[in-house]
Amino acid sequence: MRPAHTTAVMFLPTDFVPHIPLPRLELLSEARTRGAECVWGGEALNTDTAIDLNERVTGTGTHWFPRACRPCLRRAVRAARGRHPGDCAECADATHLCETRHALHDLLLELSR
Repeated sequence: MRPAHTTAVMFLPTDFVPHIPLPRLELLSEARTRGAECVWGGEALNTDTAIDLNERVTGTGTHWFPRACRPCLRRAVRAARGRHPGDCAECADATHLCETRHALHDLLLELSR
């Protein structure tokens, strides 16, 4: 029996895309831009280990397909959750009320399983 966190390719919900910055496309290898390797760490990925970060389109119309391994995405989500209050007017008043920060926290918990 396969552990629950390795069933097929997991997809990052599109709501999180603006909150989790990716490395600059021009700095990445071809394998990282097409999703064969983790966009951050360069680990080889397959359908059991990849998390799809959604197709991206650059300002020049170039399509690319970043994917990540679970540990690298977990670090990126943790960083996004930590940075978020500085970018959010709602968090400036009351961090506990911000739905985005709560959603990032929930995603981090999911990635930690």
